[in-house]
Amino acid sequence: MDRSTGYKSKDHHPEDVQVHLSNKSRKKMTRWERMWMNRRSAIEPVISHLKHDHNMVRNFLKGKEGDRINAILSAAGFNFSKLIRAFFVISKILSLHRFYFQFESCFSERPQFFRDD
Repeated sequence: MDRSTGYKSKDHHPEDVQVHLSNKSRKKMTRWERMWMNRRSAIEPVISHLKHDHNMVRNFLKGKEGDRINAILSAAGFNFSKLIRAFFVISKILSLHRFYFQFESCFSERPQFFRDD
């Protein structure tokens, strides 16, 4: 299995850059490194969906400015789809709430058997 761990040797990176590899044993990791790796593993599926669902696999815009525009438009599309999804959830909750209060009077007046009035 080929994993993208980047270059491991020190020759390829500037001095102020740290490379965090995920193949380290969890017992040897510090608490901060474990939190960082958990966060990274939570972000990777989001980046994958952003690439495949929002057309970041292939960029048809020219140059570095085109790369920036494509990234901004993809992020905007991703956020817009999250907003639409939240809108539909809220509308479902409101419609169920309205349905409940519309028929609440039917459900609250149950026949009371064995009353001593």
